[in-house]
Amino acid sequence: MHLPTVVMVALVINLIVGAYLYLLYRRKPKDRCFKLWSYSCFCFVAGAGLVVLRAYPISDFLTYFIADCLLLLAPVYVLAGLVQFSRFRYTRHRRQLAVGALLLAIITFLLSYQQPGILSLLVSVAIALAFSLCAHLLHKSIITEPMFTRTLQTVFLLHALVMLLQAILIIDNWAHLNIHGLPETSVYTLLSHILLTTLTALLLPWLSFLKLERKLTLKSQRDGLTRLANREHFFNQLDRYWQQHPSVPAVFMMIDIDFFKTVNDTFGHALGDRAIASVARLLSKQLRSNDIIGRIGGEEYAALLIDIDQQTALQIGQRLCQQVASQLKFIEEKKVELTISIGLVEVIPAQHGHKIAFKAADEALYTSKQAGRNTVTLGSISAG
Repeated sequence: MHLPTVVMVALVINLIVGAYLYLLYRRKPKDRCFKLWSYSCFCFVAGAGLVVLRAYPISDFLTYFIADCLLLLAPVYVLAGLVQFSRFRYTRHRRQLAVGALLLAIITFLLSYQQPGILSLLVSVAIALAFSLCAHLLHKSIITEPMFTRTLQTVFLLHALVMLLQAILIIDNWAHLNIHGLPETSVYTLLSHILLTTLTALLLPWLSFLKLERKLTLKSQRDGLTRLANREHFFNQLDRYWQQHPSVPAVFMMIDIDFFKTVNDTFGHALGDRAIASVARLLSKQLRSNDIIGRIGGEEYAALLIDIDQQTALQIGQRLCQQVASQLKFIEEKKVELTISIGLVEVIPAQHGHKIAFKAADEALYTSKQAGRNTVTLGSISAG
């Protein structure tokens, strides 16, 4: 294997991938990750190109300081692009810390660029840290495709490990460093660095395609008005829960807006839609994040309260009625005085199917309607 040829091919691939990513960004400007990742490729190619010029009588400031800053910016841009795919909250304070850390690294490079050994050691550690953070962000990714995320995470961790190994080799061979501030034995770590960077550039675009696929999947699973699970997805979630947690008690809850037809007839369908969405937001806010909730009909919702007893669920139902009655008296300055009725039933999945629980909760809801509405009825599943 001819090392210069391998390096040249890797740099050309990075250049082509960078141009491709930038073209994708021009077509989809909202996906800033493409622009950031294209910058990553360009920084790596430019940095590696400047490193090659160290053998020629060119300014050390350019071939050492600028070159190593560009090589560090390559993983930093990767990291910045990954924020778009992570559940990590990139607050203003954290942004300031990130910029401060980057500026500190650049200042440190500036102070040490005339000492190649120290500079190479600092760059290796900084790049290792950047790729470790990339792996951490990917661990918190919204993309749930396990094979791809694990592969990319492994590449990031391998890259961090390679750079740490290079730092160790620099320290171990401090008296025998070449003009690049690297030991001759680091040629394989350098090659690995180049190849892993190229592999990263090739894998990154798939993240955006997976995000688009996830967006389309969520769109097909969500009710367009309320953003709750639609009827089909709600019952699919119940199927999954019944299979995975057969012995964990739960409470099935049916919820219906009272006198909704009157609201529609009096104030119009537009305000009726706002009422449906407002109740959905309140339910989502009041119920726990691990509870399953969906819109299963026009003004009808269903929820599965997980790992809870019926008395606690009854209290939650009463609180929901009170919250709707107190918070949704007015919608768009129109006095609608919304209320809800609730029927609920306790169920253990191993003993009864969710269709039976649904029917029992629906009957309890009917009892609430008959009792005057704006109330909660605790039902039961009949034996057999």
